[in-house]
Amino acid sequence: MEWSDFIDRVYPAFIESNYQLCTDSRALKPGDVFFCLTGDRFDGNNFAVQAIEQGASLVIVDSEAFKSDSRFVYVENSLIALQQLAKYHFAQMPCKKIIVGGSNGKTTTKEVSKTVLNAAGITLATPGNWNNHIGVPLTLLSITPSHEYAIIELGTNHPGEMKVLCDLIAPDAGIITNIGKEHLEGFGDIETVAKEESEVYLSLMSSHGLAIVNIDDSWLNSMKKRLDKQLTISTLNKEADFFADIHNEMPLLTFDLYHQGVQVGSFSSPLSGRYNAYNLLFGTALGVFYGLNAQESMSLACQYVPSNNRSEWRTVNGIQIFLDAYNANPSSMTFAIQSFATLKGNKQLFLGDMLELGDHSETEHSALLELCTSLGIQENTFLVGEEFCESCPKHPYRFKTIDNLLAWLDTHPIECEYAFIKGSRGIKMERLLEHFQST
Repeated sequence: MEWSDFIDRVYPAFIESNYQLCTDSRALKPGDVFFCLTGDRFDGNNFAVQAIEQGASLVIVDSEAFKSDSRFVYVENSLIALQQLAKYHFAQMPCKKIIVGGSNGKTTTKEVSKTVLNAAGITLATPGNWNNHIGVPLTLLSITPSHEYAIIELGTNHPGEMKVLCDLIAPDAGIITNIGKEHLEGFGDIETVAKEESEVYLSLMSSHGLAIVNIDDSWLNSMKKRLDKQLTISTLNKEADFFADIHNEMPLLTFDLYHQGVQVGSFSSPLSGRYNAYNLLFGTALGVFYGLNAQESMSLACQYVPSNNRSEWRTVNGIQIFLDAYNANPSSMTFAIQSFATLKGNKQLFLGDMLELGDHSETEHSALLELCTSLGIQENTFLVGEEFCESCPKHPYRFKTIDNLLAWLDTHPIECEYAFIKGSRGIKMERLLEHFQST
């Protein structure tokens, strides 16, 4: 079946269903269009007949067992079919289309931008972490004519994925947050990361969209030379279109905002750390581009309160705890530790393994301890995970699992004013809250 024939067959049913599409038979409602997706551990084709019985208006399959069954729409690859339907649908929608890529801070930038643009019109942003080859098309298909802005987060963990996602969207505006050491197990080196993320700028160039550029990132500052339309942000260069002059990094981020060299005002945000200032600036620049003024845009950006174990501050039994246990890579760890080190007072750091680093793991984990040493906080640093244990064998406070650390803390309670907790999600560093809550 040609893609044009597929669209002609499926899109009217999708519209008639009131934009209701499903890939999980457990969530299927009568009238939904159902796509049978296949993965390493599942095969949606096994639920095709059940989907018909549950009242699906149309069922798309890619198993040849259903090829001649008129009850189903057969395609060679259901995932590609889903992506093509999403591309077609999104192109029909009148909303302003914004894409967000980068190594660190994508989700925070997306959420801050949504907070700002909601003041300009009805805004939909990628839910949760739906930023991959399945989540992105599902997000695009959730856009309706009532939406005025759509903010689409794009994630990648291997070369070539970003181009596939960008090709689904003709963006009006876009952001690469930064270029960092993400998913090195899949990319190999930071040069490959930069090439992969650059697909965002290439997509903007193709669609004549606006790029909002972090000129403090050397990779992005170099890439921007090719861009036709751009706004620049910085915390270091006053010549940027949007410049944040930072006074304090933690617990609250406080700064003065300048727009095109003119001071706009002083602001504070619960999104602490210099690295989060860029996320606020991205959202502010988007707001200004879409008709809000700089004062209003930044005020709205600063209303965003982090959650879901991302850059959160929690006070437990008098201790102020910085919790960022949703994810971690060498770049995000470095930025956060540097900001935490600016705090005055008794500090303790709890660092969990950074996963998916491949051959770079030992070097990057030992480099973090060296960073702590250079900042004079290594004696207050606890390491958790097998990677840290292997990379830093001489460090006295290292534990293979979070349970090992919690057991040790039961007899060695920590006294401090500030605690820093960060690591990859798989290490479950958020469980350290159990210790502080019991002391």
